This record gives sequence, structure tokens and C-alpha cells, in this order.
Amino acid sequence: MNQTLCALQTVFKRGRVLPIAHVWVTIFALVLGVLPADAQQITTDLSHGTSFQFQIAPGLPPFTFKVIPEVRESDDRGNQQSTVQGIEVYRGDSARPLQHLTGCEWSEMEPPPTGSDWFRTEDVNFDGYNDIYVMTTWGATGNQYGCVWLYNPATERFEYSKEFSELPRHWLDAASKTILTFDKGGAAGLVFDANKYKIDQNKPLLVWHEHQDWDFEKRQFHCLVEERKGTAMVTTRDDRSNPGDDWSDVTAPCDPSGLFAGSQGKMRH
Repeated sequence: MNQTLCALQTVFKRGRVLPIAHVWVTIFALVLGVLPADAQQITTDLSHGTSFQFQIAPGLPPFTFKVIPEVRESDDRGNQQSTVQGIEVYRGDSARPLQHLTGCEWSEMEPPPTGSDWFRTEDVNFDGYNDIYVMTTWGATGNQYGCVWLYNPATERFEYSKEFSELPRHWLDAASKTILTFDKGGAAGLVFDANKYKIDQNKPLLVWHEHQDWDFEKRQFHCLVEERKGTAMVTTRDDRSNPGDDWSDVTAPCDPSGLFAGSQGKMRH
């Protein structure tokens, strides 16, 4: 009985509901006492390390990033649990590392999901140089968090950015040089937090904020929108829905799907 309860707890690890196929795999394993050999893995195998090579900017040699693994045993469903112990950076064809990426709390990292771009480059500060992003936590709702290192052309090194690393899952709009972040809560995504940032002194500056939650006491949605006016954030909208017995019975005043245009995930606001 205790073994069954323990296994069921892992299905809802840290409040994240796993894909239904994985739930059935777990149930199958509980009933028969074995894990199917062809069970689909939901996490990436980093036990042997890996490496990535990126072009940071035209005219620069490619940079290679070698992942040193933090080897951990697989969980009771066979999913890989190894993460990152460190990352070495190599410039061009040099055999000696240029630097080690520091600043990120690797001990808190979760194994990345299979098939994700958990290690990637993006010009997050719109300066013409690609920066490094490493996903460290994620959930079934689509929420993601990670660490960011900005490329500094003056030092030719990557520097950890606490401010950019604090941003949740984000989308870049190079045309307007803005960043949209989106954090999904409950109520089928109708509880959410969205922000838009511009770059100021090489840091993200909040210029727009939309937050919607469910008021359990008043049984209604509450949506608040703020925009930057000069140096202050000013409330531009403060709406509540009609009350209802359950959130599914009422129409939320703010629609999060309106934040994106089309299937490419571009900002509408």
C-alpha cells in the first residue's frame, strides 16, 4: 500500500499533472509490478553529458558549450533524472575552455523534458549578439523558468543576468524590442500573469502588466491591467466578472488568448 501511494505521488510531482499517456504507464506498472520496456521517456537523458554549438554573431567563431552532467539515478518509472553540474564554453577550435558558466543554481534544476529546446540561444537584450538560455524548471501547464547569460562583446564572455533569469517563459518581439512573459495558473489558464518589458540599461524594464485571478470569497474573476507612465506603473483597467458558483460558470473579463496573434505566438498587445 505504501509503495502504491508513493508511486501515485510521483504522478503529480510538485503539483504538475503528467501527460495522460504517462499516467496510464504508471498505473500499468503499479498493477503488474513492472514498467513496460517501451515506455515513453518524458525527460532528456543527460547522464553522459552533451554539447551544443552556436553562432553568437556574424564575424565571430562558433562557440561550443559542453554540459558536465550531475548524474542521478532514474526515478521508479525509468525517467532520467540527471541534470547539469556545470557548463564549459569553448571559442572556435580551442581545446581549452574560455570560461565556465556560473551564477545558476544547478542543484535546483529539474531534468529537462524530452524534445524541448532547453538549451538555446536568443538575443534577449536585442543588442545583435545571441545570449544563452538554459531551462531549469518546467510544468505541464507550459510554465518555464531558466538561467540567462548575456554575451558581452567587450569581454567576449557570457555574463549571468539575475534580472533576465527571473523572467518566466517569454517571447521576443525584435521589431518593437520588447519581451512578453506569461505565467499560467489554474482555471484552465484564465488565472494568469502577463508582463511586457523593454530594455533599459541592459536590463528588462516592466512597461505593461496584466494579472487575472479567481476571488474565492466573492466567487468572481478579477483582472487588473497596469501600464508605465513615466517612471510609475498606473492602473488602466480594473474589472471583475459577474459572480458564479464556479469559475467555469462565468466569463472572465480578460482573455489571455488575446495576448498572442496567430499560431506563431507573436504579441498582440
